[in-house]
Amino acid sequence: MSAGRRTLAIVTALASVGVALTVAAVVRQSDGTVAQVLSVDPGDGAALAAAPDAVTLRLSTGADSVLSHVTVRDNAGNAVNDGRVRTDGKTGLRQPVRLTDPGDYSVAYHITFSNGQDATGILRFSVGTGVPPQGIVDVPDPILDDADHAHGIDPLGATLLVIDGLVLVVVLALLLRRPARHRRAPAVSAASGHLDGSPDEPTGR
Repeated sequence: MSAGRRTLAIVTALASVGVALTVAAVVRQSDGTVAQVLSVDPGDGAALAAAPDAVTLRLSTGADSVLSHVTVRDNAGNAVNDGRVRTDGKTGLRQPVRLTDPGDYSVAYHITFSNGQDATGILRFSVGTGVPPQGIVDVPDPILDDADHAHGIDPLGATLLVIDGLVLVVVLALLLRRPARHRRAPAVSAASGHLDGSPDEPTGR
């Protein structure tokens, strides 16, 4: 096999691997299973006698606690989060809160599941009032409203970028290592029988 054909075969194989990995990742994210929030504690409309120390979400599958976000606010719109959201078992998230006053509270969440799917929601509960929370109020977006919460590079996207980069590096290395073409042998002059050399080449007698 010539060097050119060998290089083409290697490049084709690497491209096939990249396409296969991409397809596998897409299939993994769209396997037909819908990830969802199964329950939230306190639940929507709950009237609690005592303040909870956290809001807990039970999920149908695992979630990324770094990319997920839960914001709990009092009725004046002040955040009462006490730290960042954490994992709670294999399929749960726990957002610590510090509730010091009776009243109505809202919970806005944006969950990024481990399979790449998202879920958002808003709910309300009351503490120490003896009655369910009043009607829904305007709740700030759980992501855009928080300056400390920034989504990083998607792991799947980062992996595919790395694969593409490696394929490009390998292709360039193979192309640079291709041997230079041999110089063509000088032609023989039909009239003189001498080699057609450079002008500085001495002519025979």
